[in-house]
Amino acid sequence: MVNKKRPLNPKTYVPANLKKYPGSSVKLAAPARDALVLMAAAMKRAGAGTLVLNSGYRSYASQKIIHAAKVGQLGLKAGEALAARPGYSEHQTGLAADVSAYKQGCAIYTCFSGTKAGRWLAENAWQYGFVIRYPYGHTPTTGYQFEPWHLRFIGLEIATDMRSQNILTLEKYFGLRKAPKY
Repeated sequence: MVNKKRPLNPKTYVPANLKKYPGSSVKLAAPARDALVLMAAAMKRAGAGTLVLNSGYRSYASQKIIHAAKVGQLGLKAGEALAARPGYSEHQTGLAADVSAYKQGCAIYTCFSGTKAGRWLAENAWQYGFVIRYPYGHTPTTGYQFEPWHLRFIGLEIATDMRSQNILTLEKYFGLRKAPKY
């Protein structure tokens, strides 16, 4: 569990089980990668589009660059509503995936939630062990704006339990304090 109050330990953590996503140079931790492959196939079969993995594992060094760019572009508060500080990013675990869909007109923006793929993922990702980590209306809890493209692999058991209890954030599920800022 990583958020603005719970950094990785060590902050430079690198997962040992990274695997490339098929047809891509992007890596994910093996369980997340395998589940994403299954979910992408199901999404395509359902006619909701072709899943694109835009970002997965990010090293401490690459997150440092991304964080600095967003803060430089948008200022500290707005930048940190979109990009985690290095050592605090779910991407560094290898369990987070930023996704979009081929030719659906909206990638890595909140409008992704209105695409056929975005709607399908919101309804079905849990069946593959994923949650939309930064759901709409939960910025005061997660510290991040609504990101319908940011999926977090948590495993089928926890994803199913969260779904059955209608719990939308990992903070609430695990009984952790809100993490709106560092």
